Amino acid sequence: MFGNRKNYNDVFRLFDEIFEQFNQTNGGWKTQTRMSEDGNTKVTTHYWSNDATNSKSNGGVESLKSQLEYAIENEDFELAVKLRDQIKSLESNQEEIDKLELELKKSIKEQNFEKSIEIRDQLKKLKQ
Repeated sequence: MFGNRKNYNDVFRLFDEIFEQFNQTNGGWKTQTRMSEDGNTKVTTHYWSNDATNSKSNGGVESLKSQLEYAIENEDFELAVKLRDQIKSLESNQEEIDKLELELKKSIKEQNFEKSIEIRDQLKKLKQ
């Protein structure tokens, strides 16, 4: 199985697809960053949240806004600029993202994995 690199990569792509679908329906990954009082240590924690009240896309924007506020408070302006640009990109592309996410669910349900991979890649580009 591992001798054929194409098959090996396909397995991981399918694995990504399965978990992307899971992320969309049952919560999502959240990120929280904290700075020590003296400013010497920065700790970023990634955790799974089953908060079904936020959709993944809205939760993503809200999470980025929270990170932006924290970056500004800590005068990390390079990070703040990056986060601001990500927020603008997500907000301007939201309609297309929603459309592609529906297409992705449909293609997974139909087991059209080649199309699913293409749609996933389009989504990744729009979400960057």
